[in-house]
Amino acid sequence: MPLKETYRSVSNEQNEAQANSCTVVNAMPASRAVWIGVIGVVMALLPRSIQADIFSTFGAGARAGGMAGGGSALADDFTALFACPALMAFGPSSLGVGFVGGVNRLGVHLSPRPAGYDPPDLGSASPVIPYSYRLRPRADPDHPPDILGFTVGGSASAGLDWLRLGGYAYIPLVGLGRQFTYFADEREQYFSNTVRPELYGEQLASQQVMTGVALLPLDWLALGAGLMFGFSSRSDSQVLIPDMKNQSYQELNLQVETGLALSAIAGIAARFLDHRLIFAVTFRDRQCLQIHGRTEVQMAGVQGTEEFPFFQDLRLNVLYQPRALVLAGGWKDKRFGVAVDLTWQQWSDYRDNHDELAGFKDTWNIRVGGEWRPVKRLVLRGGFGFRPSPVPEQTGRTNFVDNDMFILGVGGGTSWDVHGKVLEIQAFTQAEVARARSTTKARLAKYPRCEPGVTTLCDEVPDDTRDPVTGKVFEEAAGLQTGNPGFPGFSSGGVVVVAGVEVLWKY
Repeated sequence: MPLKETYRSVSNEQNEAQANSCTVVNAMPASRAVWIGVIGVVMALLPRSIQADIFSTFGAGARAGGMAGGGSALADDFTALFACPALMAFGPSSLGVGFVGGVNRLGVHLSPRPAGYDPPDLGSASPVIPYSYRLRPRADPDHPPDILGFTVGGSASAGLDWLRLGGYAYIPLVGLGRQFTYFADEREQYFSNTVRPELYGEQLASQQVMTGVALLPLDWLALGAGLMFGFSSRSDSQVLIPDMKNQSYQELNLQVETGLALSAIAGIAARFLDHRLIFAVTFRDRQCLQIHGRTEVQMAGVQGTEEFPFFQDLRLNVLYQPRALVLAGGWKDKRFGVAVDLTWQQWSDYRDNHDELAGFKDTWNIRVGGEWRPVKRLVLRGGFGFRPSPVPEQTGRTNFVDNDMFILGVGGGTSWDVHGKVLEIQAFTQAEVARARSTTKARLAKYPRCEPGVTTLCDEVPDDTRDPVTGKVFEEAAGLQTGNPGFPGFSSGGVVVVAGVEVLWKY
């Protein structure tokens, strides 16, 4: 069967029950188009985020990085703030600085777009903007930003053996403050007109800051808790358009409020058999930079109507990280150490940039690592892991891009005694290789209109679209019409490679 014939649209029952969301957008009064420009100004003035997922992706610190991002049960310095805050109580006070750099070569290739599916130009009767008017051609996206930044952290006892206070931060030097939003469906054709990696993109180029405390109520038991810091923003704007015929001229006031968004992290750890066997459990709450606001528009010429004033609400999410539960175990003695991390992540709660539930699934990740001291001052590390993608097959309307990731890490370090204290230099490199993934949009006998709640590929120009003058159905509307950037499919894959060095002072 020819491809065109396999992509046909909706049944009469669906057409009667559903309304095309694209049509609703175009049916809005022309004055409402002004809010798009207003939001652009508002976004430019918003504060930069200090949340990211570089630690959950590659591990916190060179020791974890060399063990494929795992080794949580073996952490005992300020890096334990992320791995398990309780573990700080098992180690000495510490200070450290590190540098991390890498390349992100995850890529997406869009399948060639067949002819005959572009939303046609029906003049004023077009329910959507004709595809020939797209501002940007459909094309493969640029690769995500590379990785370069530094870490700084410390922990201290405050003179009490049973107490540790700590802080830890990652500050990026590439892509600092990148905050991009995208639509995951056909709406993105009006903006970038492409698809992008969902979880390994701009999130790796943002800051992360945390602080916490650990207590040692018993020699074998430690408790810890901390906070990860971020911003939440509310930005309201008031717009006056004094001339309805010239909407390019506006008077604008902004009211921006920035609040502190806190995410909790907590852990418990226990050690047995002369401190050689260690178990740890960590909970990390979800993180998200939320941007809320409302635009109030007054336009001369519509006063006295229900359109004066009109309002447009804004609600965006960026840098979303789900709740996580880490179950970690490890064994260490003077020469050997081995650790296993099992991490559950609540991706089913994931909301996309436009605060819409994405339909992801919860996952369990595994990372296994070990370290060996062939001589007193030298340690060698290695590890592997697997992170299954939470993104289901994108055969329908959405175009979320993500892959299963195979993880391999190697590293090592050396140390010196300096006036009774320990100076360590550690290094690591890690590769995360994406399992190649191909997506083809599902072929249906009939396609629904594009409206909220529809998950299958949808018809932007329904078959029953009529000429408002003659009342006849447009022949050009027959069959599936879609400008969805992910149609008819795409493939993704690639690799992310990072390396880092860290200097630690333990006292």
